Amino acid sequence: MAAASTSSATAITGVDLIGAIVPDIKAALAYYRDALGLIPTSPDDGNGAEFTFNDGVTFGLWQPDEAMPPHFSVMFRVADARKAVEELRARGGEFMDIFESPVCYMGIGNDPDGNRVIIHERKPHGDESVPHHPRSATSVNGADMYGFFVSDVQRSLTYYRDVLGLTPTEIDEQARGAEFTLADGSTFGFWCPPDRGKTSGGFTMFAVADANAKIAELRERGLAISPAMETPVCHMAFVEDPFGNTTIIHQRK
Repeated sequence: MAAASTSSATAITGVDLIGAIVPDIKAALAYYRDALGLIPTSPDDGNGAEFTFNDGVTFGLWQPDEAMPPHFSVMFRVADARKAVEELRARGGEFMDIFESPVCYMGIGNDPDGNRVIIHERKPHGDESVPHHPRSATSVNGADMYGFFVSDVQRSLTYYRDVLGLTPTEIDEQARGAEFTLADGSTFGFWCPPDRGKTSGGFTMFAVADANAKIAELRERGLAISPAMETPVCHMAFVEDPFGNTTIIHQRK
């Protein structure tokens, strides 16, 4: 297989947006805005919403006009979407022709499990300053990691490393997944859970200062969230959104 590109025009340098296509935007907002407490940073047009966190990461929701099954997506940032898609196709990636919007260029494809991968080039436009939301023990201050559930770790590693050109920064010792920390400091990962049937769809680790306080807050709002699990580096609790995507409340040590 061809070596991954080192071209600055086609290299993936970060993530511009993570998000989900949903069948019911009202139910999605009731979960992400009203229960989790995310603060919208885009105007409400009735079809979607975006939430840009203090760390600059944007999480988005979209209900398309046409019927479409729910799915999770990640927009990977490149400097030249057309050149990047040409190069990825040459390495075996399957991507649609570039779609132009008023603010960006996108090449849409899928990973081996059908998770949506979008090659994304922003157009220059006005003020791109990051909003500063109030911080508290339970406020969501960013996304520590985001990614996909997969069915075959080696197959996914071949795709994300050898086709997309991402460099792994951690590969699980038991071959259950991998993480990629990108140039902008964001972390993308994939995971093959051995003890559950979920082999597609996405997850987001939302960063909070106090996981136990956030768990108590979410339970008061009626969410069935797991107890906090402690690892050597963090505290985590798990809950699913109305469409099966996994939300992880995450407190770094």
